Amino acid sequence: MGRIIRIATLAENDPVAIDLGGRTPGKILIRNAGSNDIFVGYDRSDVLASTASNYFTVEAGITYVFDISPQVGYVNQFSQMWMAAQGGSSSLEVWVTSGN
Repeated sequence: MGRIIRIATLAENDPVAIDLGGRTPGKILIRNAGSNDIFVGYDRSDVLASTASNYFTVEAGITYVFDISPQVGYVNQFSQMWMAAQGGSSSLEVWVTSGN
């Protein structure tokens, strides 16, 4: 079980906040299904092209998998993550799985 979020068109340099929190053990899969890079950060200004500083890049065609549980490995359990395509629009898929 869990939830699947698919953003078919993540517009270039137009940040979107996504809740990646989970309350039970599981996994988070973040997949860049598009052809342009996506910046991911904790704050909106971190992923804007003009102010980007604290972000990681999900390159086109790459999938990241993170373990989550109440004790280990939350990507961001208390707030949303900001994501913005760079160099053109892109497609984003997020799957938050859970034990319940």
